[in-house]
Amino acid sequence: MRILYSVDIPVSYVTQFSSNVHLLAEQKVSRLLPAVMREDVTGESWAVEITGGIDAPNEINERHGDTPLNNTPQTRRWGFIRDYDVADLIDKQDRVKMLIQLDSVYTMRHAGTMGRGMDDSIISALYATAITGHTGTGTTAFPTSTQQLASGSTGLTIDKLNRAKEILDGNEVDEFYPRFFAAGSRQMRELLEDDKVTSSDFNTVKALVQGQVDTFLGFKFIRTERLISTSSVRNCFAWAQPAIRFGTAMSPNSTASPRPDKRYASQIYTCGSWGALRTEDEMVVSVLCSEA
Repeated sequence: MRILYSVDIPVSYVTQFSSNVHLLAEQKVSRLLPAVMREDVTGESWAVEITGGIDAPNEINERHGDTPLNNTPQTRRWGFIRDYDVADLIDKQDRVKMLIQLDSVYTMRHAGTMGRGMDDSIISALYATAITGHTGTGTTAFPTSTQQLASGSTGLTIDKLNRAKEILDGNEVDEFYPRFFAAGSRQMRELLEDDKVTSSDFNTVKALVQGQVDTFLGFKFIRTERLISTSSVRNCFAWAQPAIRFGTAMSPNSTASPRPDKRYASQIYTCGSWGALRTEDEMVVSVLCSEA
């Protein structure tokens, strides 16, 4: 089916004898936003203070001794606000020739565009190099040696899910934090085909794939088709909610106004400003899945 753009509006003229608009399949809202921590931001950047812990207490082995001072690890990570928009035109002449009003349709489509953009920012933050330091001059790359599971020429398996859970547990990630797993439709199907799925697991996994339940092994699953694939290897992610901060400087909003420079066509304009950052590497596990 050919996708129709605003320049194709004449196909919807009354001569089509139809007042219905067919909305092509697309992701209509952000799916990952409920899985991260959110905060309002003023300005073009914001910082998150990261305070570590002292591994073990000091042993007292003398009376009236001096009080030792322990240096609590303290660092800072930075997020940066980016601006986004999308716009389209509806000619005045088109309005009198059409049986449909596209204003609300375009607004709804723009909302989907912005939602997908938010998900792209969150996915990038899960793996991108973090900006660190008191003034934001340092960088910290994602630690693939400890926080990434190799594809092993296999797709998503129960074993990989267990290993991802093991990494988070081994890092002492609080189990009270909600945990999430982002995977594509192919990875969801592969879970059912995993030889290690036991009879007791099968019904749970089948229900998961069918959307009847959304949690398995402590992970709330989120299906998204926007995860990056390189050389037929899809980068899926497991994480705890505090791992990602999503800052919003301006929530997406839409306006409609005439454009004098475009023969007073109505412009549907949607814009928003946001950014995302990874606060703690130990709370994120990259799970590579082969799609070869």
